[in-house]
Amino acid sequence: MPALIAHHIFGEDILSELPQGLVEGEEELLAFLLGNQGPDPLFARFSTLPSRAATCHALAHEIQSGHMTRSLLALRDGVAHLPRADERVGRAFALGVLGHYAFDRAAHPFVIAQQRALCDVEPTLAGLEREVHAIIESDLDTWILWEKRRATICERPAATNLMRTARTERVAGALLSQVALAVFGTVIDPREYVAAVRDYEFVYRMIEPAGTLRARAAALAERTLRGTALAAASSHYVRRTDECPAANLERHAWTHPFTGEVRTDSAADLFDEARLAYPALAEAFVRGNEARLRELVGGLDFAGRPATDD
Repeated sequence: MPALIAHHIFGEDILSELPQGLVEGEEELLAFLLGNQGPDPLFARFSTLPSRAATCHALAHEIQSGHMTRSLLALRDGVAHLPRADERVGRAFALGVLGHYAFDRAAHPFVIAQQRALCDVEPTLAGLEREVHAIIESDLDTWILWEKRRATICERPAATNLMRTARTERVAGALLSQVALAVFGTVIDPREYVAAVRDYEFVYRMIEPAGTLRARAAALAERTLRGTALAAASSHYVRRTDECPAANLERHAWTHPFTGEVRTDSAADLFDEARLAYPALAEAFVRGNEARLRELVGGLDFAGRPATDD
């Protein structure tokens, strides 16, 4: 955690933490919830030339891995340069991206700790760290969907968490292209993000629910063409229970992978930690208070890892 479903539910929950009137209307809501997916859709880009897909994947990795304060301020600056008619949609998307960051940095050390523990005790998992990580996230996704919404992916398919309009796509693509150029020196067509979201949606429609004939066929195609099982590992099973060992509801001890700190937080605890941290981040972001934003970021990247934050 967090993956697509958890990020969407987190976005729904933190919306109430924003001052009234900051996000209004259906289109701004869709932009905010799409922003809560952060740069993740860029990792799903596949229906294009390999070089373009690689650029999208590299950009997503760069956004997640450092220069957090610069990236957030570049995102804010990008909103200010949008056409006036698009500013509110752009701000809603940017606030959503901030939500993605808040949740990621709180939860990823927990997932990585589990991933490493599993790979350490099971030698056959060597080289499959990404797949193990995705399986943990998908398990937590379905748990949080049931625990918070009493729903399964039958009632709320993962792909439906990517609802958007043509304007939300266009504005989001423009903003991320601005961040790419201003912070990382990467030139990327804004339409690549638009296409990446569509690829992300297509993948989830193909691989779910897990275990279906279509999902098995998609997994076979992935192994044949790419030699991986990442998409299959990301698929969701239908869950109708509050039990979830991956959520650590018994609060067993785990070790933070980047600090060595021994913690006992559950997935629910970390969800609340991120939710409580979000309002202060959002206020500093909206006000453009760089010193305060840098203090709240604390040098942590999306994985909760100390990183370059110049």
